[in-house]
Amino acid sequence: MKHFIVGPVELFDSTKTVLKDGYKYFRTDEFGSMAKDCLNRVSNLLGNSTPNSLIYLAASGTGAMEAVIDNCLKKEDKALVVNGGSFGKRFCELLKWHNFNYDEIKLNWNEVLKASDLKPYENKGYTIFFVNHDETSSGKLYDMQLISDFCKRNNMLLVVDAISSFLSDEYNMEKYGIDATIISSQKGLCLSPGMSLISFSQRIKNIVLANQNSSSYYFNLKEYFTNIERGQTPFTPTVFIMYELKDMLDKIDSIGGKEEWIKNIKNKALYFREKTTELGFNIPKYPLSNTLTPIIFEDVKASEIVKELRDKFEICVNPCGGNLADKMLRVAHIGNTTKEDIDDLLVKMTKIYNNLRH
Repeated sequence: MKHFIVGPVELFDSTKTVLKDGYKYFRTDEFGSMAKDCLNRVSNLLGNSTPNSLIYLAASGTGAMEAVIDNCLKKEDKALVVNGGSFGKRFCELLKWHNFNYDEIKLNWNEVLKASDLKPYENKGYTIFFVNHDETSSGKLYDMQLISDFCKRNNMLLVVDAISSFLSDEYNMEKYGIDATIISSQKGLCLSPGMSLISFSQRIKNIVLANQNSSSYYFNLKEYFTNIERGQTPFTPTVFIMYELKDMLDKIDSIGGKEEWIKNIKNKALYFREKTTELGFNIPKYPLSNTLTPIIFEDVKASEIVKELRDKFEICVNPCGGNLADKMLRVAHIGNTTKEDIDDLLVKMTKIYNNLRH
C-alpha cells in the first residue's frame, strides 16, 4: 500500500528498521540524554530557545490539545477559537468539555480568516487564542502574522495546533510570539503514531507550573516539566518512537536542515498541483499548506475514488468527512513519496475518474 495520507505517512526505510540495533532501557541516563538531545533539536526546528520547554506525551494530538487546555487556562480566562473545520471544532469541544469560557470565529471550510473577522473581538477581554495553523480537514493555511499581530495588540496567549503544518510550512514560535505549539509524530516528522509534543514559551510554562487546578492525573504537565530536565517522563514514554525521531532528525540534518526539508515538501506540492490542474481537476483557491492538496469533484463521488484507489491499486489518499465526503478528497505530500509516485497516482486517479464519469 502506498500512502498519500496526512498520517501515518509513508515511512522512510531507515525509520522502519531503526530498532535493528536494539534499544536502551528508558530509565537510564543513556536514553534520557538521547531523548533530551532530540527534544532540543525539535525546539530549534520550532524556533523556540526557551530551555526545557518541550515535553512529549504517549498520546495522540488530541491528548496534547486537551493537556494544554487543562493546564494553561484558569476559570477566569476567556478564550477565542478559530473554528474553520474539524480540528478547529475540536478545540471548541475540549474547551466546552472542561467548562471554560470561549467564543468561536466560525468559518466555512473554504473561508479565509481575514482582519475583518478579528475586528469584532478587539479589546473585549480575551486572554487566550486557539488556532490550527493548517486546518487538516481542508488543507487551509491560516495567516500567522495576522493572528500574531492581533494577539499582541490584545495581550493574549497564542496556542497553535501545528500538527499538520510542522516541517511542511514556515513556522517560528518566537517570530510570531506563539506561546504553545502542539505537534504529533505521525505527520511532518514521519514517525509512527503515538507521540505528541508540546513546546512552551516561558510565560505559558510559568502558568503551567503555577496552576493548581489541573483536573487530570496523567496530563498534569507540572510532573512532565519536573522530569524533562533529564529527558524523562513521569510515565512510560514512547520509547521506540524516540529512536525513530533521532533517525529523522539526522535525516533532516543530512539534507541541509529545516529549510531544505520544507523546500522538498513544497516542490512536491507544487508539482502535484500543476499536474492536477493540467488534468482539469479542481483545487480550492484559498491559501494551502504544503502538507496536502484537496481536490473537489462535482460530477462523481470523491468517496468512490478514494475507495477504488485503495481497493484496485493499493493507493491510500485521505477521504473527507461530513458534507464533504462525496465532494472532496485530500492528497498528502509529506512522507516518503516521490514525483514518480505522484505521476503514478494521477494516472490511476484519472482512470478511475473517467470510468466513474462515463
